[in-house]
Amino acid sequence: MPSVFQLRAREVFEEVRSTAEFTVETYEIESEGERPLTEDDAKLIRQYMGPTTVDEVRDHLLDVEQIHLSWRTADYRVHGEFALKDLRTCLSGRYMPHTDERLTPEEQLVMDEIKTLEEAPGSGRLTALRVHMDMSPCREIWFYDMNQQRLALLDLDYSSYVDNLLITKGIPGWQYLYSDTRLEDEEFRQLARQLKISLDALEEVFPDHDYTDLRARLEERL
Repeated sequence: MPSVFQLRAREVFEEVRSTAEFTVETYEIESEGERPLTEDDAKLIRQYMGPTTVDEVRDHLLDVEQIHLSWRTADYRVHGEFALKDLRTCLSGRYMPHTDERLTPEEQLVMDEIKTLEEAPGSGRLTALRVHMDMSPCREIWFYDMNQQRLALLDLDYSSYVDNLLITKGIPGWQYLYSDTRLEDEEFRQLARQLKISLDALEEVFPDHDYTDLRARLEERL
């Protein structure tokens, strides 16, 4: 039987696919079997994220290793994409294969300890969990933007991150709204405009979803 989050993800995928305003280009979510939370899974999560984490994340696990959705409007003005790994797949996977020498030494140390959780392939942006090499528990969620040479700690935990991912449907740069980045700077003005256009479109197409917090966070950063 699909997990709670898997069912919600399927609803979002179908929601995007069924609207006339968006064209779906990638739709990968189907599961042929179950992926129950095993004791080994629980041990892995407790080891890297702390002893109380299992109960907090169990309703946000996937039945597959990854789900992938990409979509756009007919004029390409609004678009979104995300390839999300299951938490267990992320934690058991490899660390990032490279560092960015343009980052500060402190940020490069973080880059050495992150594993990719979600990305829009080819965009230069990804979100990752920090997994300490000494195996000390950590719940930090980091957003890396190669294009802007930014590595930002997000004000989100794992469960709230994936909840917001489904709400935003992967619009580019939404993660900045949960960081301390000021989008009023010249280098972010185009991204800020794109976020406003994207939120306008999502609110119009999906009026049953609440985008109030995202909208408020955008206004605070302008």
